[in-house]
Amino acid sequence: MGVSNINNKLGILNYRKILCIFLILITSITVFGCKNNKDKEESAEKKLDVFIDIKDKHSLDTMKLLIEEFKKEKPKINVTINNSISLNNVEDVGKQKIGDIIITSRNKMIELQKKGYLNDLGNYYEKNKINDKYYNVVKSYGRYNDKYYGIALNPYTIEIFYNKESLEKYKLSTPTNIKDLDSLLKRLNELSIEVPVILTDDLDVYTAAISLVIRDKTNMYNMDSIYNCSKEIYKERKEVQTLFDDINSLYKKGVLNKNTFKIGNETSIKRFLNGDIPLIISTSYYYGELNKSNIGIIEDYDSIISYKGSVPVIVNSLLCIPINGSSGEEVGEFIKFIYSDKTQKKLLDKGHVTANIEANKELTGIGALMRKHLEDNNENGILLSYNLPSKFYIGIYSKIEEILSGKYTGKEWETILNEACK
Repeated sequence: MGVSNINNKLGILNYRKILCIFLILITSITVFGCKNNKDKEESAEKKLDVFIDIKDKHSLDTMKLLIEEFKKEKPKINVTINNSISLNNVEDVGKQKIGDIIITSRNKMIELQKKGYLNDLGNYYEKNKINDKYYNVVKSYGRYNDKYYGIALNPYTIEIFYNKESLEKYKLSTPTNIKDLDSLLKRLNELSIEVPVILTDDLDVYTAAISLVIRDKTNMYNMDSIYNCSKEIYKERKEVQTLFDDINSLYKKGVLNKNTFKIGNETSIKRFLNGDIPLIISTSYYYGELNKSNIGIIEDYDSIISYKGSVPVIVNSLLCIPINGSSGEEVGEFIKFIYSDKTQKKLLDKGHVTANIEANKELTGIGALMRKHLEDNNENGILLSYNLPSKFYIGIYSKIEEILSGKYTGKEWETILNEACK
């Protein structure tokens, strides 16, 4: 073998060694780089900004509880809560990112949607089977213009509670259905016994009364279809005046007056349980406290013209997603967690009547009747005040107050529009 051949073979071997070393280095760098990128991705902080724009203490407490539970379940997601900015000016949502999720009222949801600031949540409804797992009235609160822009968090049925022992003490008949309420309220007025009204912080004392009166008003719920329209368009909705007409009729019969209802509180609940008060109007929020053998609620709401159909349902907290939010994956994780059967079961265990059909199957006593009130409900259960701009609130309240003081004119709705739409 010649020297040149030997040198050629050595050169080839050296070349192969160099090539192998080069390939090993490239592979090592690539593997290390991929691992480093993966580590960076895993260590990158996941964020979720939640903007809370609700005033009701009970709903706030529930929302904070749900967020804390989510943090335990997903510790790698940094959840920031912001409720220091007011959404009085909905344009703020369009100007800047104030959250990946907004918790707000139905009124604000409608205003934000009309500006084009909210995402359609139809996909989230489908992915999380909300249409199958949640009540119709609950879903209706998040629907506007045939699309879903919000997902309800806390449904509260407005219930009429009575203390059986207290009724007996005052020699009052037990109200077996809503038609008995007229005579019972009339008798309480004669005895100068006021009925405490304990609702959510965003509603006034008369909201319960008017929401009960409008049970027979067909198509009242679709007032949202003309939300914030002109005074002329609102004037065409003459059925609103019939609400005031009905209240005046009840006033003339002695069923309602300015002293029939009063603002209640936690003390009222205690006095009611002790038998000092025979009747209160409140919500299913107090199910845990009021689920006693001596406490009953009116079950049948389909009895007379003045009070017909399903009970009113309060939903003052809707989960919405602004179009300028980010953290899409984290938003999806949050919604999946909140609306899971497991999380809803936890709310039930803490004494809440939930929006979830499966969780509520465990309700007992008066809770079972509250569940039925949710099951039998639909969009007619939405309170009128959640389908009207806030500029009408003061006028409606004052006109009811005037009627219950004997100052009925028959032009209440016209007067309200003239004052609110200047």
